Amino acid sequence: MKANSYVLLLIVLVTTASFSQSINDYKYVIVPAKFDFLKEKDQFRLSTNTKLMLQKYGFTSYLSTDDIPVEIRNNSCSYATAFIEENNNMFVTKIKIVLKDCQQRILFETEFGTSRIKKLAPAYTEALRMASKSFDSLHYKYNGSSNTTVVADIPVSKQAPKNATSTTATLISDTETFYFAQPTATGFQVIDNEPKVIMKLYNTSQKNVFQAVKGTINGTVLAKDGQWFFEYYENDTLVSERINLKF
Repeated sequence: MKANSYVLLLIVLVTTASFSQSINDYKYVIVPAKFDFLKEKDQFRLSTNTKLMLQKYGFTSYLSTDDIPVEIRNNSCSYATAFIEENNNMFVTKIKIVLKDCQQRILFETEFGTSRIKKLAPAYTEALRMASKSFDSLHYKYNGSSNTTVVADIPVSKQAPKNATSTTATLISDTETFYFAQPTATGFQVIDNEPKVIMKLYNTSQKNVFQAVKGTINGTVLAKDGQWFFEYYENDTLVSERINLKF
């Protein structure tokens, strides 16, 4: 029995250290202006109070409706997102705060905070304050990590020609790596599993056709026969690169 207790303690310590190391990579946290379990934006000031609480513990936090710098908003892997989970009943208001990354992996979560106040506005305020005490033991401090690179929008100045002559189509299949498209103000950004931004997609007037920028290469990403292709010209040769892209 004692051995099992030691193992459990070790698991808790390792898990806590893992959370601390991960969350310290994030300077920014965005708080939804409306949580799923509430009917209105910032109802009971729960979103605003969460934003202010995170600032108290050293994060740079924004509401999703704030004027967020475009280089942050357009790169969802450059910030964590704060969620509130509730487990209320008719007698107790019970919530906890969960911070997640752009792939919905939990970076840190608090214990549940509770309140027995009957009026919901002060009840949520008290429960949030109780839940936030978990941050005291986190000792958060942003470490200046650059593992989530911020990529600003790059204007597409040259599009691959559609009717070029004397070119040979070359198909390069990439069936091993999966990529994920995340919405931006102008289209999507494509990330890999690290996650690292590898490509920017820009909306066009046609569905499933995007102007694309990958490093110094300008081209087009489009769907053909249920698969996605990145097409561009290289030395007057049309390159059609199949990519496993998930929207």
